[in-house]
Amino acid sequence: MRRILLVVAVVTMVAFSGCAALNGGSPDGTPDDVAVENDDPGATNVTQTLRIDANETTADTELTAIGATYPRENFTVDAAQHDQIQLGVDTDGDGELESEFNETHISGVNNNEYSFDITLETDYTLQAGDTVVVSYPAVDNPSEPGDYEVEIRLNDEQNATDTVEIE
Repeated sequence: MRRILLVVAVVTMVAFSGCAALNGGSPDGTPDDVAVENDDPGATNVTQTLRIDANETTADTELTAIGATYPRENFTVDAAQHDQIQLGVDTDGDGELESEFNETHISGVNNNEYSFDITLETDYTLQAGDTVVVSYPAVDNPSEPGDYEVEIRLNDEQNATDTVEIE
């Protein structure tokens, strides 16, 4: 009887871990908070997609800014044109953007060697639990593989830290 239970437990674990891998590595099927188009060390002009969940700090405020700061000794952030940046909001947690914004919503893009800040005019009111997504196309990866922390800012009021994996 114990062997049968053990076999059932192992089969269940294998089945669930396989499903998580098929959905992009996240057990609930939603995308990871940081997606890197090219995770090779030394890759240049890489598009990195960052996500931040609005919380009570930014809920009921207009989406006006998003930015990120990378470890200054490892990453280089170059300038990007407004039409190269992709922005949106996932309101129901399914990984799909229910609201999207284009270059007409971007009023400014500022960068230095290790960060970017995008100011917006969206008329979109954030709700707690909304996931704001930005894809920035001009990041140079570090020359060494590893896990690097990136700080993501929403409306200059809310900060989150996530990990960029360079393999």
